[in-house]
Amino acid sequence: MKIKIAFLLISVLFITTNIIAQNVKFGKVTKKELEEKFYPEDTVANAAVLYKNRRTFYELDADYQWVVKTVVHERIKLYNKDGFKNATKKVGLYSKGGDDELFSIKAYTYNLKGNKIEKTKLEKSGVFKEDMSKNWKSRNFTLPNLKDGSIVEWRYTITSPYYASINDVSCQYKIPIKYLDVKIQIPEYFEFKYLPSRYYPIKVKKSQIRKGYTITSKTRSVGGFSVTKTKTEYDDIKITENTYVINEMNIPALKDEPYVNNIYNYRAKVAFEISAYRPTNGITKFYNTTWEDVTKTIYESQYFGEQLNKKSHYKDDLTNITNGTTSQNEKIISIFNFVKNKIKWNEEYGKYVSIEGIKKAYKDGVGNVAEINLTLVSMLKEAGLSASPVLVSTRAHGIPLFPTKDGYNYVIAGVETQNRVILLDATEKYSAPNILPLRDLNWEGRLIRENGSSTTVSLYPSKYNTKKIKLSTKLDSEGAISGIMMTTYTNLNALQYRDNYASLTEDELISKIESNNNAIEIEKIRLNNKNDLSKPIVEMVKFTRDNQVDIIGDKMYISPLLFLSTSENPFKQEERLFPVDYGSAWKKEISITIQIPEGYSVASKPEDFSLALPDNLGSYILKTEVIGNKINVTSQTKINAAIIGANHYKTLKGLYKKAIDNQLEKIVLVQGQP
Repeated sequence: MKIKIAFLLISVLFITTNIIAQNVKFGKVTKKELEEKFYPEDTVANAAVLYKNRRTFYELDADYQWVVKTVVHERIKLYNKDGFKNATKKVGLYSKGGDDELFSIKAYTYNLKGNKIEKTKLEKSGVFKEDMSKNWKSRNFTLPNLKDGSIVEWRYTITSPYYASINDVSCQYKIPIKYLDVKIQIPEYFEFKYLPSRYYPIKVKKSQIRKGYTITSKTRSVGGFSVTKTKTEYDDIKITENTYVINEMNIPALKDEPYVNNIYNYRAKVAFEISAYRPTNGITKFYNTTWEDVTKTIYESQYFGEQLNKKSHYKDDLTNITNGTTSQNEKIISIFNFVKNKIKWNEEYGKYVSIEGIKKAYKDGVGNVAEINLTLVSMLKEAGLSASPVLVSTRAHGIPLFPTKDGYNYVIAGVETQNRVILLDATEKYSAPNILPLRDLNWEGRLIRENGSSTTVSLYPSKYNTKKIKLSTKLDSEGAISGIMMTTYTNLNALQYRDNYASLTEDELISKIESNNNAIEIEKIRLNNKNDLSKPIVEMVKFTRDNQVDIIGDKMYISPLLFLSTSENPFKQEERLFPVDYGSAWKKEISITIQIPEGYSVASKPEDFSLALPDNLGSYILKTEVIGNKINVTSQTKINAAIIGANHYKTLKGLYKKAIDNQLEKIVLVQGQP
């Protein structure tokens, strides 16, 4: 009975959505839609997609070549000014070797003026071109005449000669979607596999239909009196199409949450990846079906693997660098630091070098990711080390769902030793062996060896990302404190500190530290090991802070961690569908000594408190000890994994809450003896 009811509900939803789709016509906005004041399913939403329709299908062009057409129709309600940003759209277009994807658009803004609907057209001059990278361009537009309650609507078409590629179907935005209607039609000659995202379930209904195509052919002949005649013939054929249909209602907004590597990794979507093309009168072309196939194809490219054999331009430098090095680690660090200083990153991503290759980048002293890190791999190999490129998909690029060349957009270096793989990224000035910049820390990379074998490697650091704070303070009778604070940063924390603060002036740095520590006033500051990447960076400040404690009558109430207390839980949602990604296991330790004012004593203090997460995922400890006229407070928060699964979200959120509650408890001082 339950199965029948579930089937009935799905059938009703499918039929309902189809009826809605048939009734939603481009340009036919209703007064009811314009009068709507809020989205019923999410009353705090600033905007909502009232309807999204997408059609992707194949056609034969004038030269009888397959092209892929994608038509997207979206109607969006803007409830207030905070929703206006949803009237801006960027549509990516692929371009390679002069074969550009074509783009056309119609778009309007609708407003209710009195009892009439006012319609404002997006002019051609309102559509702008942008070069995003070597092979990617975009068309950007913002709808005009926006007001509270406006509706914007567009319908655009992309015509692509790249018949082996179908863009992902985006089924979720940062605003809710009321109705989603999608149909993908693929001729039988193309074999595609599809995969819906796992974090928000999208139902895909697959079927087959027969579709007619008309093939036009023209022949010319020369008749009497040299008159040329053209004969046009039409041939109607029918082929089978695999059809994929998505009909969904009330898809919730994708909410921003803390500690997410890339929120768009987790949105609802359906990805399509080609596996074969079987023309009627040709040889079947198979596409990469495993990551091993993908990496082999990438390695064999003249813009990748061949670059590793180009050595003549650096041989003299390499000899000078390695002279005097006695160990493997010394060689690695010497070559790594040399490449970092020799070639500056031009901020361009990519796994392939430019046409000029690594020699040009080496000579000019500037290059893209591949030019820098493939140079590094080549020099390490030439120095006798077991070095190989490691393909990476950066956090912003996302997590690839299928084995595809486009799944990777970045390359770093890996050196295989007896016990481990040492990862290196020479684009980052402050990186160190196995301390990669945060952009690289996206699950796994793939190390490709010269013999064609490959293996996955974890990109997450094995060492804790630590921050240690030692605070020595003196409290006066007016409730003000003064003292010395020493903060030590290691590993990823040290890299990020140097990256964010090393270039600041002293005044700018003081301002940042004061802001990050609840408006303490810094009198002096000193940084140790700012440029020595082999050591932790140490920040020392002499400070004061007024009104640190609450004074009521003859009592003082002190927060155990003073201005270092955590006051807000970063986790707001009741539930979370995707993992918490810190980028690294981490540890924060605080040690505080408070000298209490003369004439006061400790009346009470918080009880020692500790809490552990299941499966040894993390812990929290706070201890308070009174010795004479000094209070010693120690605290440690430790997370033992870079990623914590969504199944532990509520427990993790609870740990933060209990830690905050614990830090709200007060140390109470009284005048005289308690």
